[in-house]
Amino acid sequence: MVLCEAKQLAEIAADLLNSNSIESQRSAIPWLRAAASKGNAWAQYTLGLFHQEGEFFRKSRQKAIQWYECSAKNGFDSAQLNLAIILANLKGKSRNVTRAISLFRTAAKNGNRNAAFNLGLYYEIGKGVKKSLRKSFQWYLRAAELGEPEAMSIVGYCYFYGEGVRSDVSKAVLWYKRGAAAGDLSSMTNLALCYRDGTGVRKNRSLALRYMENAAKRGHPRASEELKRGF
Repeated sequence: MVLCEAKQLAEIAADLLNSNSIESQRSAIPWLRAAASKGNAWAQYTLGLFHQEGEFFRKSRQKAIQWYECSAKNGFDSAQLNLAIILANLKGKSRNVTRAISLFRTAAKNGNRNAAFNLGLYYEIGKGVKKSLRKSFQWYLRAAELGEPEAMSIVGYCYFYGEGVRSDVSKAVLWYKRGAAAGDLSSMTNLALCYRDGTGVRKNRSLALRYMENAAKRGHPRASEELKRGF
């Protein structure tokens, strides 16, 4: 009964926040608080986010942490992610990378692609964990499978050069194609090079140029440099 009531309160808050009126958006705060007090994870997360960003409230990292903690305990993956990022980047003794990694793992298992990506990065550089390119690849792959475009490019790179996984150019091209389709500029650039050189695919000059020009127009520095050099 309480959870049902909390959901209804959260839905009212969500409707008000989606309004184009600032006054209506502000009026959502009491409803958010009411839903959060009854255990609604989304409302708790949203209050944490507002406190973190200084929206409708004065900025307060401490209050943001408190609300993220409540939401994270209720299984809200975005709260787990944001809380992990805060804890991993606190100064001095307050920093808690170990707990951050635990939260990243939980969020990733709950389907959060950004959490999986962060784990890939942490294992790549050895932040809070023993450096492992194999584990780094596994988490980047998880993020890519969950739809993270940048992770698709990294997975393609790992397959191409055999970093953390056995080299497989055909799989590299597959992930570059997926990344390019998702709008990742590095994927477009690398795919263009594959088509130009016939690496893992049949040579296709026009397709290579199309991908490289698309990446360059959207601001990718290497793509621009390749074109300047007469790609």
